Amino acid sequence: MKLKSKSNITLSWVFIAGLVTLSGFVALSAKYAQALDNSMNFTESLYLERPFLVENYYIEGGKPGLENKTSYSNFTGQGILNGTINITVEGNASETLRNNDTSYLQGKTKFSTDGSNTVLYDFYAIGKYNSNGTFNSTGVAIFEDKAVGEFSFLSNSIAIYKDQVNNNGTGTFLMWKVG
Repeated sequence: MKLKSKSNITLSWVFIAGLVTLSGFVALSAKYAQALDNSMNFTESLYLERPFLVENYYIEGGKPGLENKTSYSNFTGQGILNGTINITVEGNASETLRNNDTSYLQGKTKFSTDGSNTVLYDFYAIGKYNSNGTFNSTGVAIFEDKAVGEFSFLSNSIAIYKDQVNNNGTGTFLMWKVG
């Protein structure tokens, strides 16, 4: 009789532990589902329209010399915002050459217009030096929340970009707003 009683107690504890574990999974699943509950299906494809920024520029230089060594640079350029607004681009970047001719880039950029409106963003990218002397990178830009005027649509937003530099130093930079 005592053995049967011990067995029932053990089974009861196993049952209670199972319920607690199951309720934890249910609660976690509900939180996860709640985090995904927004206006966009999580698995929905992301389609990019025309880029809102097209910038053509020239850059001197090339691939950094040593792997895992960081180089720093400043840059300027001219771009066209939404196909109609001329802007000036200024920024600084750090670039760390990694293995397989890839590089990690990060920095800050400022867009400005003749009307003195400005917007700042931080950027992060991965680039690739190709054997034909070209360079391609893809990155993300995180805009500040103080954008006004022609830049107000960028306030507190995220954009992705692609950059290509030909072997003669001419570059093209395209940017798309996400969301």
